[in-house]
Amino acid sequence: MAAVSLQDLTTSIGRQAVLEGIDMEIADGGFAAVIGPSGTGKSTLLRSIAGLVTPSRGKVRFDGVDVTSVKVAERDIGFVFQSPALLPSRNVRRNVQFPLEVRKQTAEAIRERVGAEARAMHIEHLLERNPTKLSRGEQQLVQIARTMVRMPRVLLLDEPFAPLDEHLRQRMRHEIRTLQAGYGVTTLMATNDPVDAMSLASLLIVLDGSPASVVQVGTPSEVHDEPASLDIASATGPMWRIPVDVSADGGGYWLSASGAVRLRSWSPALAARVGSVVTLGVRTGGLVRQERGEAEAQLVRIVPGAVGGLLCRWGGRLVTAVGGATAADIGTTIRLRLDRPQLFDAATGSRLA
Repeated sequence: MAAVSLQDLTTSIGRQAVLEGIDMEIADGGFAAVIGPSGTGKSTLLRSIAGLVTPSRGKVRFDGVDVTSVKVAERDIGFVFQSPALLPSRNVRRNVQFPLEVRKQTAEAIRERVGAEARAMHIEHLLERNPTKLSRGEQQLVQIARTMVRMPRVLLLDEPFAPLDEHLRQRMRHEIRTLQAGYGVTTLMATNDPVDAMSLASLLIVLDGSPASVVQVGTPSEVHDEPASLDIASATGPMWRIPVDVSADGGGYWLSASGAVRLRSWSPALAARVGSVVTLGVRTGGLVRQERGEAEAQLVRIVPGAVGGLLCRWGGRLVTAVGGATAADIGTTIRLRLDRPQLFDAATGSRLA
């Protein structure tokens, strides 16, 4: 397997600059996810690493060796695309073994490797079927088996779960997690789904801007708990947002919105914002019913059995909160505690505290 590093990688498609000055490191055997808003060049980044797109500037290195000008076939890359693109003229077995045939492996070696990958992906029962007769999830399993059958040094996953329903996504996450851990293959996944990124990767690389650059790097918990901006917060999971006024009092600050929240803060980042408005952000699950909570909300409905089973109107919007309630509470004002709220600049979206 191989450590992957990019140095000042800049890529354009035609005259349009897509990536600008990308620097990143993925350790040998690591699993990283590149996330960010749609159109920020996540797929282009993967294709640049694979050699399918030629960077206009910068270096791509595997284990410290410059492969920027190396042909695609010689980079030892496995690439799983969003669409499986299997060969309809071949059954599943012959699709999976195709990369080994191209490399002129022996019949015995091909049979052994195909069998191993079929068992790993739980597709032994599909080997003699035509791929056009398979479900989308089964086709994606076949594509992954075909990609991994030759045991590449680097695995690139471009929105591999996008076309799948939630049940199949859960299954595919499990299969990818098991596969990556078992082979120890260095993996980079591009995704728009925060659950995919947070549940699989040990490193998050966040792209933003036009052309896109790296705006934050960290573990999933670091990026989730301390996002550098509101856009990054959205890329790692839902967040309720409410504008609050900043006022000063005895060396500290009050964050308030009429009828919604009154929150004490001692953050020095608020000194320059007294008398102005900032954005208060609270993660889903971060609103908890508590008698002495900082926020007031009207209870609209109770959703039995749901996580965040209290549907409330708070700050002019509908939100979900955690905690107990009875039918008698519906329509009344309840108090909510804000668990680990965050503050952002109202104009730029950058994180304040």
